[in-house]
This record gives sequence, structure tokens and C-alpha cells, in this order.
Amino acid sequence: MSLKKNLLLRRRDQDKEKAREKGKPGKSDISTGKGTETKPIPSPDLYAQLKNEIQLIRNQGDPADKDPLSFSRYICDLCSTPYPISELKQCSVCGRWACSACWNQQFYLCNSCSGIVALKSVKL
Repeated sequence: MSLKKNLLLRRRDQDKEKAREKGKPGKSDISTGKGTETKPIPSPDLYAQLKNEIQLIRNQGDPADKDPLSFSRYICDLCSTPYPISELKQCSVCGRWACSACWNQQFYLCNSCSGIVALKSVKL
């Protein structure tokens, strides 16, 4: 199943669950007459949040754009500099191909996505 279809199905299931929870604030047990509290839906992990919020630029496994001026170089999606394909890494969140200067080793994501991770992890 494709990643996009999987995300759409997951989002649909989450929306259905939210609608169910909204319509039923508490379930009642007919035999005892006691109400039970509904459990809050756990928020998805940070990676899943990023996948939902950040626009997919390129699917995983799609090749980087070739440099039209050279034979065996590819373009970094962030700085538009040509590099050999062995020096580029593909971001697992947005799909961009990034060179070592545009890559964040701490989060193992491109600088664009790692900036969003840094903002989300700031404690206020």
C-alpha cells in the first residue's frame, strides 16, 4: 500500500474515532448503571505529526534531479548545488535530497524538517 494511501486511511480512522468520542462523552453500563470515562486518544508520535504536517516534496526512493550541466551529478534540493549521488541523503519526512551542508545529523533529517522538529521540541 502506498504511503499516501496509508496516511489517508489512518487520518480517516482518527476522524471517525474523534466523531465517536465527541458524540458519546461517557459510556454507561446498563447492568450496574455506572458511567465509565472515555479514554483520551493518545497523540501520535512526533514523526507521524511531521509526516502529516509537512508537504511531501518527493516520494521515498524517487531519484534526485540531475544536473543538466554535468554527466553524473545531482542537485541538492535545498541549496541547488550539484553533487555526486553518493554525497546526497534523502529526508525521510519530506523526501528532499540534501547535501552534507543541508543535512542535520542530530535529527537525521534535512535542515528544513529539522528546524520544524527543533521548534516542536521547545518547552515553553
